[in-house]
Amino acid sequence: MTSTEDEFEKTLAASPGDLEGVTVAQGLGDKSKTNLAELAGASADAIRPLEGRFALVSKLGKGGMGEVFAARDGMLNREVAVKVLSSEAEVGLARFVREAQVTAQLSHPNVIPVYGLEETDQGSPALTMKLIRGITFAEYIKQCSTVLGTPEYDHERHGQTGRIEHFLRVCDAISYSHSRGVIHRDLKPDNLMIGAYGEVYVMDWGIARLLDEPEDESAVGGFEVKLGSDDISASSEGMKTQVGSMMGTPKYMSPEQAGGKGVGPKSDQFSLGMVLFEMLTFTAPREIGNMNELLDKVPSGSRDSFPKANQSEPVPLALQAIVNRATSKDPCDRYLSVQEFSDDLRRYVHGEEVQAMPDNLIRSLWRRVQRHPITVMATLLIIISMAAAISTVSLYRGLEAERISSSRGQTLTDLVAKVNQRVHEFDSLLFRVEGLLEGIATSSREQLEHAQAEPYPFYQPDDLKGANAPDDLFEIQRYQQRASFDNCVVVLAPEVELDAVQSQLFQLGGLKYVLRNAALRSARIDASELKKNEADAILREGVPIHWAYVGLENGVMINYPANEKYPPDYDPRKRPWYVSVVSKHGAIWGDIYPDASGTGYLMPCNQPIYDRSGKLLGVAGLDISMDTVIDEMDIPEIAGVKETWLLDDSGRILVSSEEKGRKSALSMSGNKTKALGVLGIPELEAHAKKGTTSGFVADETDVLIFARLKALPWILVARVDSLSHGL
Repeated sequence: MTSTEDEFEKTLAASPGDLEGVTVAQGLGDKSKTNLAELAGASADAIRPLEGRFALVSKLGKGGMGEVFAARDGMLNREVAVKVLSSEAEVGLARFVREAQVTAQLSHPNVIPVYGLEETDQGSPALTMKLIRGITFAEYIKQCSTVLGTPEYDHERHGQTGRIEHFLRVCDAISYSHSRGVIHRDLKPDNLMIGAYGEVYVMDWGIARLLDEPEDESAVGGFEVKLGSDDISASSEGMKTQVGSMMGTPKYMSPEQAGGKGVGPKSDQFSLGMVLFEMLTFTAPREIGNMNELLDKVPSGSRDSFPKANQSEPVPLALQAIVNRATSKDPCDRYLSVQEFSDDLRRYVHGEEVQAMPDNLIRSLWRRVQRHPITVMATLLIIISMAAAISTVSLYRGLEAERISSSRGQTLTDLVAKVNQRVHEFDSLLFRVEGLLEGIATSSREQLEHAQAEPYPFYQPDDLKGANAPDDLFEIQRYQQRASFDNCVVVLAPEVELDAVQSQLFQLGGLKYVLRNAALRSARIDASELKKNEADAILREGVPIHWAYVGLENGVMINYPANEKYPPDYDPRKRPWYVSVVSKHGAIWGDIYPDASGTGYLMPCNQPIYDRSGKLLGVAGLDISMDTVIDEMDIPEIAGVKETWLLDDSGRILVSSEEKGRKSALSMSGNKTKALGVLGIPELEAHAKKGTTSGFVADETDVLIFARLKALPWILVARVDSLSHGL
């Protein structure tokens, strides 16, 4: 901690009150002298005097940025809200104008409409917007908590489902803002509002950031910590420190937002998850009582656990699982988007299976019983009537058979649950790889568009065979060749000349660190917490990512780790991982294909890279080796497993556990993929085509247990010896 930080911590520790309402906000610098019209990008006569049209009626409130008034629009004869920037406000004119411009561009039913930017007689900027009469989510949560268990409790208004419905409208607004390239960065109950007719609004876009802007775009000022106590002056110099580009409210802030790096749509998702926690439990997601707790809880992403019992309204496990996933410390473990988060929440509200907690066989059966209670009751009555007519001997035999059948059913249920658990872990790896790939694609585009062409030493395949090869070039068994984990290798298509692409290669000098970090994080390892030799040892031992690479439209490929085996006619643009995703968008899992370097078969995840005009720059990729996939298919918890397969949605065999260690030929190039096999079990193939989530199929002396993945339309199948389980 710097000396400035020490002084900051002492100031907080000596201050009265607590940090209940702490808010952290990044300043935009002192632009108070800047002309309003110039800052807003408008002509001088475009900013009209406030008093020329609006008459202030009453004061509604006062905040850190200024005062809010109810006013009468004389031209349109309507009530409006007017937010006037206070002369004492430290946020400055720039942020006030920024909030006006960002909010005005978000045309959505759950974002407060902005009418205009005016100026008072004293020269202070004023923002006119729709007047909303209602309560904040903070007041709504307190209201629901107060009436719980009393005669005033209204299930539709105060109940869990009603609260979730309000929250889903917030998700709709944030999902929309993300599609428009805007991150809110300060989502909390105080910034969400319910109108008089149940309408929901997301407010206070003052520290929002555009995705196209650098993360430190407003780092000219420091961040402020504002305490919710009248005894503390947040504007004093002793309350400021240069801790980094961090902004938001610590009680709801994501760990990456606290660190000031990697802030994106998933940071808003984390804050939404924290708000949902508070709406479900009526307690804050994290209590922050002093500076030590602030510095400990926020960067670590910690969140209080769900109460074991919440009076008469417990939080169901499926709902807890949704919140837990949205507030995961690692952004890769969260939902891919706020839209997916809200979709999973809607599935819960509608009584459907949720992604965050897939149904096992028992829950699936119970869900069906709940949907068809009359049919179930009728069936039971028929069984009871038939049982009454059976003789004592027949009844005894029937009960004995039922006991055996029940035991068999329980055994099969347990086996299906174990395969489902294996599938869940496999899905977790696949979703993590997709998140890492998105980061590589974004970093590649930013470097190509903005990075300076700084010379740096790079290696081509022939360089690795000579005297100037890197010092860490060692023989690695799983690659069947020498590899360097400190470097990438640059591979050029046959017709590409180095001089023509050297400047672009220099722009991508930092890419090797991005690719190395992705390889480590695929194994849930944070390289910043390890010494270099420790990280090198892990990479040599093996991580889920086999290759990490970026292939460009000009025939250049950068591959990690550096290796020397490439066919002389190697052209990245002709490889199946490249041609299969051109003209598509987002992370795409491709067909298993033979590695051109001869190491074996690979399962690729690729994402095209486009510039801001939509022109294709290249393709980024992360490959998992077929051996790693087979390891993920292993189910040691089940005895008597003879073989496992991955089947596609037509029932064809993609991978068999019998193929572990199978190698590909070095000469393979072009658009070739692995040949698929036929299982030859019609009943199982029918389940694959129908989309059955999980179950089992009997086959001679064996039973085939299967479960479907979420990340891909594939199913994992285990052939289990029936005798091993008494089936």
